Parts: sequence; structure tokens; C-alpha cells
Amino acid sequence: LINVSKVLRLTWWTKVTKIVLPSSLKLIFTGLRLSLGVGWMVLIAAEMLAQNPGLGKFVWDEFQNGSSHSLGRIMVAVFTIGFVGFLLDRIMNTLQQLVSFGDTGH
Repeated sequence: LINVSKVLRLTWWTKVTKIVLPSSLKLIFTGLRLSLGVGWMVLIAAEMLAQNPGLGKFVWDEFQNGSSHSLGRIMVAVFTIGFVGFLLDRIMNTLQQLVSFGDTGH
């Protein structure tokens, strides 16, 4: 594609906006989706370690509590964490479909 842009004598800006960016959007969004998932995991782990209020602290407190209902509460929190992660991924996928051209690789 770059050779075609040279033959057509496209400007630098046109080459970037019409060839480079559209062809690299799929990989850009793949990186964004992966980093969003890793960031979500790190956020939960940081909440556990720093004792900041949130799902991570809740899971840690229930784990340390050890009551008979702790396992059920931990499982609900884990499913909630997974559901929020899934929702974030679907939002990114929808955003990818809105700005990408052609096959977005559902």
C-alpha cells in the first residue's frame, strides 16, 4: 500500500489518514483491549494490597474473615469482577466496530 501511495504521490497526511491508520486500527484496538484487561486485573490487585475501598478490598476482607458465608460472597465478587471485565471488553469491541472499516474480527 505504501508503494501505491508513492505512485499516486500522496501527501504525508493523506498517506497516514487513508492508508496507514485504517490498516493498523485492528492491531491498535487489539492492544487497547489487552491492556484494558491487564489494567483491570492490576486495579483489583492494587485494591487488595493497598486496602483502598473497592472490590479488591472486599475480596481480601472476606478471605481474611473466614466466616461460613465468606466463600459465597467471594464468589459473587469474583463473578462481578469478571462481568465488569467482560463488559469493558464488549464496549471496546463496539468502539472498534464503530471506527474500523471492513472485517473487525468479532
